Amino acid sequence: MNCDKVLYFFEKINQIPRGSGNEKAVSDYLVNFAKERDLWVHQDNANNVIIKKQGSKGYEDHFPVVIQGHMDMVCEKNTDVVHDFEKDPIKVIYDGDFIHADGTTLGADDGIAVAMAMALLDDENAVHPPLEAVFTTDEEVGMLGAANLDATLIEGRRLINIDSEEEGIFTVGCAGGVKTESKIPVELMEPLYENFSRIAVTNLEGGHSGIDIGRERANANKLLARVLDRITETENVQICSLNGGAKDNAIPRYSEAVVCCEDGDSLKATISLIREEIRAEYELTDSNIEITCENVERSDKVFTKNTADKIITALLLIPNGIQSMNLELNMPESSNNIGVVKMNENSVSLICALRSSVITKKLYMKSQIERLTKMCGGTLESHGDYPAWEYKTQSPLRDLFVDYYKEYYKGEPKVETVHAGLECGLIAEKIPDMDMISLGPDLFDIHTPKERASISSIERVWGFLKGILERM
Repeated sequence: MNCDKVLYFFEKINQIPRGSGNEKAVSDYLVNFAKERDLWVHQDNANNVIIKKQGSKGYEDHFPVVIQGHMDMVCEKNTDVVHDFEKDPIKVIYDGDFIHADGTTLGADDGIAVAMAMALLDDENAVHPPLEAVFTTDEEVGMLGAANLDATLIEGRRLINIDSEEEGIFTVGCAGGVKTESKIPVELMEPLYENFSRIAVTNLEGGHSGIDIGRERANANKLLARVLDRITETENVQICSLNGGAKDNAIPRYSEAVVCCEDGDSLKATISLIREEIRAEYELTDSNIEITCENVERSDKVFTKNTADKIITALLLIPNGIQSMNLELNMPESSNNIGVVKMNENSVSLICALRSSVITKKLYMKSQIERLTKMCGGTLESHGDYPAWEYKTQSPLRDLFVDYYKEYYKGEPKVETVHAGLECGLIAEKIPDMDMISLGPDLFDIHTPKERASISSIERVWGFLKGILERM
């Protein structure tokens, strides 16, 4: 099944910057796409777009099917790449069976869903029931678009979400989550020393904070906390600033702090020792970790010791990684990712992405972070709270997909729940009788600049999608 049209529309939307919070242009593009084809279209204040297409000949009276995905993408790039995600298009590079970008995230999560839905809406020869394509915004920052979606406009009660990253796996449940931001107030003073250095933790593998959290990959913000804890105990050091990570839902690959110290040579020797210790710890997951120390220009202000102690304490003690396992399914049940550390005018923010399939455990983690934040003199804000998508014991849609998979692939699919968050949870909350399933082609290293997608997998999944619609 040729997927050229899917790749064509994927390249089209990749010409439009569409990071979370910046989807107005791609939303307008989808509206114009629908109007050019005389399709029913609705755009709301959150820039969500719903496009409806009548069923093909003989399918006009079938029950509608919802095709759903999100417009936004995670914007990550390598530190040596010059790219403005607010203005610059994403370059799609073809490399054998893979497509990838040029040192940035590709946006196949979830641009492939948008492209597949557009290809269906554009194809006058496709055989399908009435279609309702639902394109949401701000999924990557808390599913804000889905939270604001007017579900009364959706007639279908069978939904195909195309936001999974592994062919041959049908996702039928997911974790819920919430974002937290701990703000630790900062007190400043004049520096006591004249040697200023930037300590940088770089070259980590990173990854998706849900999908990859169980791989035990290093978190650059946590490693930086360990470094700062060590050097403030063994060296005469003051902290000037610290920043790390780019997105709360991406395991941070870099983190850095500017410090001043009494003895620059001694500091560099200590950093070298710490680097070798940490490399040994993460030899199997992050073998290329770098921790560097280089001279920088003088800063006028540094943190007081009290401020530095509170920030290091919070970074060290906020839970990170898997917090509990689902023993029945042998998969992560609850986790946290300290994704971003950033300087504000009068505070330092520690931004986390909490996930759990058990609401009480999600609230427990949030309470842990809130109490620790208060102990460090800070305040906690939370947003983007979304529910879990609970597994249904009875699902005619799932049964149909499994049966057709056996016919199409000549094998057995995996049917799983996932630790990542999907918008299906919010949609189920709005439309309790919606029967849902999620699928997608093989995507690798999403939320990182190494993100790539398999063309042959896109082609097979595209063929499967068209085939299953003929049976609905």
